[in-house]
Amino acid sequence: MVRMNVISRIGKKGIIVIPKKMRESLGLKENMQVILILKENEIILRPFNIERVKLGGRVSEIVLKSKIEENELEK
Repeated sequence: MVRMNVISRIGKKGIIVIPKKMRESLGLKENMQVILILKENEIILRPFNIERVKLGGRVSEIVLKSKIEENELEK
């Protein structure tokens, strides 16, 4: 990764402009979520990627069990 240092300002509502080269380097796009990490006296900004978990057939088992329990409660 390329090391870049930039001086920026904090605007209204805490808005900070991230220069285009930095956004491109991190793959940041408009409306993308990022995670801010406060570590000692630094703020670390990273792209926020949700990791998907493969459940296979387990989801259908859980839904079926839930429906059965719901039917039992309604009786």
